[in-house]
Amino acid sequence: MSELKDRLGEITVNERVAKDIYKMEVVFDDLPENIKGAQFAHVKLNDKSHLLRRPFCICDFDRQKNSVTMCYAVVGEGTKILSQYKTGDKIKVLLPLGNGFTPDKSYKKIILLGGGMGSAVLPAIPTCNPQLEYYTYLGFANRDKVVLEKELSKVSKEIKIATDDGSYGEKGFVTDILAGDMERLKPDAVFCCGPEVMYKALKKALQGFDVPIIVSLEARMGCGIGACLVCNCKVKRKGVEEYARVCVDGPVFKLDEVVL
Repeated sequence: MSELKDRLGEITVNERVAKDIYKMEVVFDDLPENIKGAQFAHVKLNDKSHLLRRPFCICDFDRQKNSVTMCYAVVGEGTKILSQYKTGDKIKVLLPLGNGFTPDKSYKKIILLGGGMGSAVLPAIPTCNPQLEYYTYLGFANRDKVVLEKELSKVSKEIKIATDDGSYGEKGFVTDILAGDMERLKPDAVFCCGPEVMYKALKKALQGFDVPIIVSLEARMGCGIGACLVCNCKVKRKGVEEYARVCVDGPVFKLDEVVL
């Protein structure tokens, strides 16, 4: 298992990469041995007025630099403060949290599917599993929101971008574009992160294909370690509905067990 502890890191990059979206790189003295794609970090802000930490997915990591990259959208006061931090500032980060994507040993070809900021979950997957073949599909509202195209192009055999308004890439829903390529690609699994509406569309678009769909859920969190129960989601297993904690039981679940 990964060693979970609070680490003091130094910010080396904190830059705007799209409209209201930032990429932050933090360097630590050491990194856990086993980071997985879709695990997340809990970041403590350096002021006493914001007691709750902010959860951000581990977008990617670099063992040679002992660095972790996180992408975040400025949506409230906390992330606005974070966007103002400078190179050299120190922050406390609890990581890694969550279960992460664990590809089956039989998998060879993977679809990476991202919707909006959910795309930030994807780059760490090829970093952890470089032996697999990746085909990437990203969907955004418009060209101002497009992120991580360059990073994911480097690790993908193919990459397709879709925008709702057609201002960049193909026009339309990325789930429909993926459905049109499924017969040609014949993937072993689809790894996805995005909003709930995307999962509903994905389930419908791929209902005729017998392929595992694994998703990383987005949820509001308090503690990040399973104690506060803020991030509960409903799942159905063996015909029985129950609640699971996204922070420790997830964030990665099989789509067919998530109650949408």
